[in-house]
Amino acid sequence: MEKGKTTINDSVFVEIAREAMQKVEDVFRQEKKGALQGLTRVFTERFAPQINVKKSEGTGPDNGFGTLSLDVKLSVFYGVNIPEVARKAREKIISEIETLTGYSVEKVDIEIEKIVKSEQIAEEKPEEKEEG
Repeated sequence: MEKGKTTINDSVFVEIAREAMQKVEDVFRQEKKGALQGLTRVFTERFAPQINVKKSEGTGPDNGFGTLSLDVKLSVFYGVNIPEVARKAREKIISEIETLTGYSVEKVDIEIEKIVKSEQIAEEKPEEKEEG
């Protein structure tokens, strides 16, 4: 028998989901290599995933921690297969949350909010030349 209660804050689920999406190709993220390296913080935040968590706690000993569902808004790169990217992101989020927290994920609704084009990234890159 447990001698206390463990509670996981919603922000933990959000962070796990963000980390899971970092592992999915074609989801826009700051840590891209090559031409996408060095993006400004403002630009990155415009395209950062938005995640909302709806949680219900477990009520019995065999119910585990509980269940949750997530609403995720994210940006993808132009030209990708959107249903495939959404499927991969959903699978990765579910896998990581269930593995790390013990919660059961009922669903992950994904809304593709923006498409990021390479021209947008080039326009937002900080100036690398110094005057003088």
